[in-house]
Amino acid sequence: MRLCFVWLWFPFAPQIEFFLIKMANIKQEVNKVEDEGVEIIRLDIENDNREEELKIKTESPKTAKDLFSDFKPESGSEAEREDEESEDEDDDEPLAKRIKKENPKPGRKKKNDGTVTSPNNKKVYLQKYKKEWEDIPSVKPWLSESVHGETYFYCKFCKKDYKCGKSEVFKHMSSNKHKRNTTHPPSEKLIKKQMMKFRGLLCPVVTPFVKSRTKDVCYDLIKPYVKFLKACGVKGILVNDVVGEGMSLTISERKRLLEYWSSLCKEYGIFVMVQIGGAPLRSVIELAMHAEKTGVGAVVLMADLYHRPEDHLDLVRYIKTVSNNTGSMPILYHHYPKYTKLDIDMKKFLLDITGEVDTFVGLIYTTGDLQETVSVMELNPEKFIVFMGTDEGMLGAVASGFTCVMGSSLNILPKLAESICSCMKNGEIKSAQASQTLLTKALTNINNHGEMVPALKAAMTIITKLPMDTVREPLQTLWEGTVLKMREKLREIGII
Repeated sequence: MRLCFVWLWFPFAPQIEFFLIKMANIKQEVNKVEDEGVEIIRLDIENDNREEELKIKTESPKTAKDLFSDFKPESGSEAEREDEESEDEDDDEPLAKRIKKENPKPGRKKKNDGTVTSPNNKKVYLQKYKKEWEDIPSVKPWLSESVHGETYFYCKFCKKDYKCGKSEVFKHMSSNKHKRNTTHPPSEKLIKKQMMKFRGLLCPVVTPFVKSRTKDVCYDLIKPYVKFLKACGVKGILVNDVVGEGMSLTISERKRLLEYWSSLCKEYGIFVMVQIGGAPLRSVIELAMHAEKTGVGAVVLMADLYHRPEDHLDLVRYIKTVSNNTGSMPILYHHYPKYTKLDIDMKKFLLDITGEVDTFVGLIYTTGDLQETVSVMELNPEKFIVFMGTDEGMLGAVASGFTCVMGSSLNILPKLAESICSCMKNGEIKSAQASQTLLTKALTNINNHGEMVPALKAAMTIITKLPMDTVREPLQTLWEGTVLKMREKLREIGII
């Protein structure tokens, strides 16, 4: 056997000997490099690419809504969050200022069907919010649906959203933070300061313009305008709304107008509200901060006309974003579907905004549906004010128990509108009906001569003698011949 091995090895002996010598020399070179302190760099290209992809996926927003969202719901168990919270945390701080990033467990992927895929490819179903949980006496005062979807619930006392599940609801209820807020709910402390006390007739004022090519704002007409309103008994006004052509004004014009109105109304004892919507979100926030600085009684918002909300939850998010810059000023939403082309369920809206925005106090409801308006008013009258925003429904609104009415007719016939309210209060129903009939007839004749705002301003010029008939493009000022016809009609029905 040995002889065979020697016989096989012998022909290749020179080659094998050369190979062994070569390997020994390579080993010496490697040791030499290590002795000289030369660092050998290894590149793991595959791992680096994976890290870059992971970084890109982490930083990219999942949906378009993520680009505009200011606040995120809380994740993880309540016990874990309580351990991370410090004792000196300000519980009254808005949710938008306490953003916490979710850290999902590695290996799990969320799907659109409400399930989570675990590493072993098993589907884990996420628990959804159930309306019947609100009937449980211990959770009824604070539990509500979340604006973040059906897999979250919202705590009205803590003003936070949490992952859903009946067990999670009771875990949250037993947490120290919730117990502290249950003893002293932050919303109750704030609402006492922020409730708007105004009740009565609210006049959406028009904006006077100079009769020139530029159609600049005529600030000199504001003082006689205020005197007229005061003499007619108007106690509250709304600046820069639809009637005031707020969306046709620049941001600087809207600010200056508010300052003029605020200073004069403070002198004459008139309550001032300002509409700050109808502009890009950054401009709305700028107007909100200016309104707080000016010290108005309340701010009014309309839906974003550029990125219209898809549903009432989108509207809640929008108002919540703006409310972070309005301080303690009361906020109202102007529901005007004919103008905004947006019809949102106001009942769902009021239910879901409860607890989300403590400074939100009510609605201006400009629709012709009195029954729907009454049902919204009766939803939560202790917390929310609802203004009836149509002149034709003024009598029905007062008879239905409305204490706040907004009407454009207060610019031209404030005494007629006031008589409707006073007669109903004194039980003089026939007199109230006669006043409503005359008011409706006058407004019908006025609106038959053109668009609402140009026709209203022309009628104001006829009745009050204040030159308010000029409007700014894209609206068109009524032709002189049309104004003459309007004057004759108003004379026929006994208005002038």
